[in-house]
Amino acid sequence: MQPAKCVKSPNIISLSRIVILFGHVAFAKHLPPGINIAIVFFNYLLDVVDGIVSRRYGGTEYGEFMDISVDRIITLGYFSYHLFMQHLHVIFFLLILTRNIKVDYISYFYMIESKKKERHKMTKGLSYWIYTSRASRIINGFLQMTIISWGFVSVVPLWLQILFLLNSYIRALPSINKARSLV
Repeated sequence: MQPAKCVKSPNIISLSRIVILFGHVAFAKHLPPGINIAIVFFNYLLDVVDGIVSRRYGGTEYGEFMDISVDRIITLGYFSYHLFMQHLHVIFFLLILTRNIKVDYISYFYMIESKKKERHKMTKGLSYWIYTSRASRIINGFLQMTIISWGFVSVVPLWLQILFLLNSYIRALPSINKARSLV
């Protein structure tokens, strides 16, 4: 008998990340910065473990959508907390929110509707490196973790917020163009 598709190990790991986020945000104000940063790091480490387990045991479309959704909940949850604590600029938050909705969800639904699995077909050169390479995803994740961690120490510098926005939007250009064609 096949287990329900939402009860697979990667999905349980993903859902545990949301529990950690809400527990962390509830008590973050009372924790020292080092503990807050360690919890953020652990939460992002679980995302890596989730991906490894999913690739090893075979993921599903449901799991892929759940992973995207949990990643955005984590990002926007931490960014919302820092916005509330006045450690992030409101325009930064709104631009990231808009980018996440436009890129991740619209292009994901486009892939489901058109039954296309590939996100973009850039396989060579600089465009591949910027949009889809592992190094690009690692840099983006590092910038995101840096902003979230920094926010637990003090106000996140505007230059770091702008750098993350530029990186996020440049990496999202192929998906934004695809989403435009849907509207």
